[in-house]
Amino acid sequence: MNRTFLLSALLASSLLGVTLSEISDKPASRQKNFLIWQFLHQEINASQASEAFYQVENVNERFLFDYAAKTDEPEIKYTVNCMTQPACNLPLIEQNDCLMLALTPAKATALKPEEREMIATRLNNQFGNTQWLIALNQESFFASTDNLENESILFRQAGALYRYEHFNHPITAEVLGALSQMKAFGTFVFLTVTDPKMDQLQQSLSDLSGGQFDPQTHFFLAMNAIKYGKLSIALDHLKEAKGRFHTPIDRDKTTFWMYQITKDPIYLDELSQSLDINMYVLYAREILNLPTENYFTTLPTTENSASIKGIDPFEWRTFSQEIMTVTPDTLVNFVNQCDGNESVGIQGYVLERMYEPYIHNFTMAYDQYMGTLSNDQKALVYALMRQETRFIPGLISRSFALGLMQIMPFNVDSISKVLSLKPTTYFDMLKPEYSIAYSVAHLKHLTDKLYNPILVAYGYNGGLGSTKRLLTEGGRFLPGSYEPFLSMELIGNDENREYGKRVLSNYVIYKKILGEEIKISSLFDNLIQPSQSDYFRAEALKQSALLSRTE
Repeated sequence: MNRTFLLSALLASSLLGVTLSEISDKPASRQKNFLIWQFLHQEINASQASEAFYQVENVNERFLFDYAAKTDEPEIKYTVNCMTQPACNLPLIEQNDCLMLALTPAKATALKPEEREMIATRLNNQFGNTQWLIALNQESFFASTDNLENESILFRQAGALYRYEHFNHPITAEVLGALSQMKAFGTFVFLTVTDPKMDQLQQSLSDLSGGQFDPQTHFFLAMNAIKYGKLSIALDHLKEAKGRFHTPIDRDKTTFWMYQITKDPIYLDELSQSLDINMYVLYAREILNLPTENYFTTLPTTENSASIKGIDPFEWRTFSQEIMTVTPDTLVNFVNQCDGNESVGIQGYVLERMYEPYIHNFTMAYDQYMGTLSNDQKALVYALMRQETRFIPGLISRSFALGLMQIMPFNVDSISKVLSLKPTTYFDMLKPEYSIAYSVAHLKHLTDKLYNPILVAYGYNGGLGSTKRLLTEGGRFLPGSYEPFLSMELIGNDENREYGKRVLSNYVIYKKILGEEIKISSLFDNLIQPSQSDYFRAEALKQSALLSRTE
């Protein structure tokens, strides 16, 4: 049974499925987009598809391709057909506009030099810059400042393998200086320092000091300088980053790294006094033997049947918009709308907004659905839930992850085959009992291979395959100076990197709440012990030991 059939069966099982009147009745929003996405996968005609599609808020490729499969509009079909042409077809495309739609630097790397020349001549910058096609035929890159604009396009867009094969070499101070003046310099830094293979270019970059960049670029430059032992340069970049960052966790991470490279207790003391609860602050407080107490775990409730539960995504959207338009001192007026027994998650959300940044919400709003879980499993589920949705059950993400635990529709399809609790529609996943049950099943798959909560978080957010590559390629999370912290900061997926940090601190707090306090330092230590942190590296070590004994 393939995924398409499963999707169709699940959508069809909801009587008539999603209807056009249901879609048209809703305000433009991410929630409405989810209805439209479901509708486009039902048995509908071209006219129905058109009426739904043109109500999408912010059309992306997903919607464009889904609509192309249903519509009879020639322009849409033409556009999607052009966009999906493989590299080998590029020289055969007759229409220039179609060729431009099909053309990407990654595809162009597969062409012959003469084919690139021909396409560049044909297009002649008619629809935008295509001179990077000519640059692909160069023998060397970043050797001078003559063609940096086009070379930079290739660096960013031609793919990781091409970047490694053609750009991983030392560059001069003159070229580096010119690159640092370009708008895309932040992307250049990010792609360089987060790819372990780009070691030669990283070494050139480690000499760069000064500059006026965005704070994250300064931070990445600091991490790269630390990696190559340029601590004074790193400290300067950290100071710049700290002065430019706005969020507490970002300011805290710069203070943490200032302490790491100087061991000045002033930084540790400053970090311990932060109002935020994050892994950097917890680490500092552990060293100084200071407690973390600025959070709440329980809330008073009433028998209020009208209390907002947050399950209906449109009701929650309206309520949350109202919350966002008022000042924290007037939020108390909303508390009585969410003080029911089944509304602890919503009430905690409102109260945290009232008291931020001073007090944080670590409630256990859905304990009734976790009766069979151990305390450690509960801590992990709540750690993920807090990061995913802040305990709001009716959330739908831009990628259509659903509910408290943000289960993707394709995971719903696969997990529903083995669980007795089966949804009749995807909207069932907005009910806490469904979301938690499906996340527990998914976590079982992850925790069989990943033994450290931050690795589980990486897997939950980015997938098990991605996490396996993270652990087995590039020499990350191994004993060494500033580890595992450098590995954690240099993960190339922005969302995955920050997600893991936040889930880790949530987990430590929930372990404490549940009476099984754990030191965050022990979790950091575990990360750089491959035999204990994950199955993949532990198994590789076993195989290596077996081979050495047989030789």
